[in-house]
Amino acid sequence: MQKKNTLRRILSFVKKTAFILLPLIFFFAGWWFAQPSQKSDGGHVKQADEEEPQLWTCSMHPQIRQPQPGPCPICGMNLIPHTVSKHEGGLRKITISEDSAALLDLRVSPVLQAPANVNVQMFGKIDYDERKIVTTTARMGGRLDRLYADFTGTMVSKGDALGEIYSPDLILAQHTLIHSKKEWQKAKSATERKRLLRTLESAREKMRLLNLSDDQIAAIELLEKPSNYITILAPQTGVVVNLNVKEGQYLKTGDVLFGIADLTSVWLKMEAYESDLPWLRYAQQVSFNVEAIPGKTFHGRIAFIDPQLDPQRRIVKVRVNVDNQKRLLKPGMFANASVKAKVAMNGRVLDADLAGKWISPMHPEIVKSGPGSCDLCGMPLIPAEEFGFIAPSLPSENPLLVPASAVLRTGKRAVVYVRLPAENEPIFEGREIVLGSRAGDFFIVLGGLDKGELVATNGAFKLDSELQIKAKPSMMNPNAGLEEHSSKSPPKQISGQWPSVLRSYGKLEWAIELDDATAADINLTAMQDALRKIKYDQLRAKDQDLWKEFSMRLDNTLTIARSMPANKTSLALIRNQMNETRRFMGLSSTPIAPIETDKKWITPLTASKETYLSLAKALSSDHEIDALKLIPQLVAEAKKLPSATDTAQLLKSLKHLDMQKDIKGIRAAFKPVSTNFLTIVRNHGMDNLGNLYTVHCPMADQGKGADWLSDKYEVKNPYFGSSMLGCGDVTDTLSKIK
Repeated sequence: MQKKNTLRRILSFVKKTAFILLPLIFFFAGWWFAQPSQKSDGGHVKQADEEEPQLWTCSMHPQIRQPQPGPCPICGMNLIPHTVSKHEGGLRKITISEDSAALLDLRVSPVLQAPANVNVQMFGKIDYDERKIVTTTARMGGRLDRLYADFTGTMVSKGDALGEIYSPDLILAQHTLIHSKKEWQKAKSATERKRLLRTLESAREKMRLLNLSDDQIAAIELLEKPSNYITILAPQTGVVVNLNVKEGQYLKTGDVLFGIADLTSVWLKMEAYESDLPWLRYAQQVSFNVEAIPGKTFHGRIAFIDPQLDPQRRIVKVRVNVDNQKRLLKPGMFANASVKAKVAMNGRVLDADLAGKWISPMHPEIVKSGPGSCDLCGMPLIPAEEFGFIAPSLPSENPLLVPASAVLRTGKRAVVYVRLPAENEPIFEGREIVLGSRAGDFFIVLGGLDKGELVATNGAFKLDSELQIKAKPSMMNPNAGLEEHSSKSPPKQISGQWPSVLRSYGKLEWAIELDDATAADINLTAMQDALRKIKYDQLRAKDQDLWKEFSMRLDNTLTIARSMPANKTSLALIRNQMNETRRFMGLSSTPIAPIETDKKWITPLTASKETYLSLAKALSSDHEIDALKLIPQLVAEAKKLPSATDTAQLLKSLKHLDMQKDIKGIRAAFKPVSTNFLTIVRNHGMDNLGNLYTVHCPMADQGKGADWLSDKYEVKNPYFGSSMLGCGDVTDTLSKIK
């Protein structure tokens, strides 16, 4: 009975309060079901509104982004999900899990610093040594009545009879010789014998000019009457290679009779491809084989590299001098040749046998340990270093080598994928590099890589494809995913150091305009050094990645320009890349015209600069006493500056500074001193005073802003000292970075 009474009370209460509870129940139920769904991910509960919207892209056209699946509007292929890992940073970086790396069969190899071993293979043919071919000509008119060497290829020895000539002129010359000899023998007095001896010698000399040997002349002198025929003798041992006469032929003076080639030395004539030229040097050792003599290797030295390239076939003719004392090699034989070169930096060939030696400029087979003359031609010997040969060098002098399989090439660009140090999953970064010549299985690297870095030698193309899908800069599209710079200002840290690059750029442009190759090379190097020394540690991660990308591209462009002649072509290459840097980073691409510096300013301005920097340091450190002591010293040094309008302005501001009695007054008077000193540096001391930066504080001078100079890339505010020591930004670089 008691339970029933209790139940009635509860029901009565519910009826009375239902009109209040039901609205509350419906409100909370609606709020509950209206909440976003949750899902568990490894113990982490993620709200649905935190999820990024799913995008769909095309594997062939990664620039396509669609909110829904479907066909690609360009090629019609089905779109695939586009996902971006939040662990992947950088414009060209990509993270690959260990499992994915195994599936992709990614392999890496280190960048080496070692001599480039190159084996250049060439094909050629044995030919006569043109220097060993002697041509016999008719020294008098007549008739060739007998011909002994009557076919091309006849082997003859020096002094062998080649033919017999009947010549009236020769009969007359013989008669004069015989008569002169008899008259000389009949002479009785010494005076007469002396006179007739001169006549006899004249007759002998005439016979020599008719190409008769001394033995032939002596035999004629013993005759009673002239001979109707004179025998033509072989001038050297060899092979008759040219036969230009027939038996019974009438001859005129100067007609070519025979050409006789000495086969104790021959030439190997070869053809080298244009790409092989970096490895070939005069006097370089060449090994070759011929099919007619299997198993035997012959050797010679390069004696000639044609200075002209065949424009159609893109080949260069190369000639090798070969010793052939045993006459095994015959003209016309085909030969397979090999040149093994070990190359150091700047294309110098490592050769311990030739390093430090002296070589004949005409006969490379003549090599001596010291200066002297060539045994064959008498020309002075030349040091082997002038032909590009050096002894084995230090490891640091060797070139950087990257495996050829690691390089992705498209047009003038070359990309490799470098594995970055990481604790967990492998991270690869795409990097544009500057390639030199190919050396076997390697490329010489001129810029973009460092020794020991690991590059992907297998799977690089797959990594590049992944970047293309993610719309990041890649081999085929270096500007993918990049936005052109709009009206926003470039990163302050970079813009404050960028003028040093622009000034070197301006000097480079001026040097090329004046056709001064030496000055152009100096300023090109200075421009690259200024670029490499720019600090970017204070940039946001996104700006750092952008700067790394475009500083890499500009550095590579400058490296390429250094390997080219300094002319308008190389300048155009640099100008295009500077414009790209402006387009995407907002940095100025206008070169700063060089200012002619009067040397008389440098010494007093340097001394004034040091005192000024000490004063700024004292103010930033709140050292009032030190600041008061430095002011008179700065005034005295400023008075030593050459007379000029800007010097007068500086002295006027220093006079006001010298009147101050405490640090507050010094700081108030420091702005005009800094402004005037900055003007003098810009007009007379640019790039001649060591490290010097302009720093700006927008809060100084009651919010009007003020500049000061610093010799370090840092902010130590002299206008506020410790109260606002870090207020300001570096806005300009006034002098070259050392």
